[in-house]
Amino acid sequence: MDHRRERSDPRQPARLVDGRGDGLDRRLERWAAEARVDEAARARARERWLRRQAEEDATVAGVLADMLDAATPVTVHTRGGHTHVGVVRAVGVDFLALGPVDRRAGQVVLPLAAVGSVRSRAGAPVVVGDRPAVGSARLQDVLSGLGVDGAHVRVMTVDGETLSGVVRSVGRDVVVVATGGERAATAYLPSGAISAVALGPE
Repeated sequence: MDHRRERSDPRQPARLVDGRGDGLDRRLERWAAEARVDEAARARARERWLRRQAEEDATVAGVLADMLDAATPVTVHTRGGHTHVGVVRAVGVDFLALGPVDRRAGQVVLPLAAVGSVRSRAGAPVVVGDRPAVGSARLQDVLSGLGVDGAHVRVMTVDGETLSGVVRSVGRDVVVVATGGERAATAYLPSGAISAVALGPE
């Protein structure tokens, strides 16, 4: 009987074999693939965490500022029961301005306090809203400017009333509107009662 032990061919590289029967090269490939999967999972977790942190800092003005950059149509529902469709054109300290989607509509200025909800179009990107308002102007500045220009406006209130006329003056917490028509009168509106001021076509 030949008791000589069979020797491995020295020309063949040595292989470290694990319980699965995988050589070192396959084990290295498997480890690298598992590491890539783990890193991708960690990256997704970090992204979710950062987004959640940003969303916790979101404000209505910040959301509208993001929508201003996106320049996509939105639908705004006010506490007065009115609905306005347009593109965000300006965001101030306490108001937003919507521009018309088409020429048949006019511009609308809305106090942030009167906004019930803002809805984007289907398919529009989700915004975070963790940024400050774009402008430093206030609603009082806008209304005063409209009064100086003698612009004809339609003022809507949180009670659902609509008044047409010209802004005569703007006080600390009251807006005076001179209404036109056969029964011209003067309306005194508490600033907090205004839900929207529309300009242009009705």
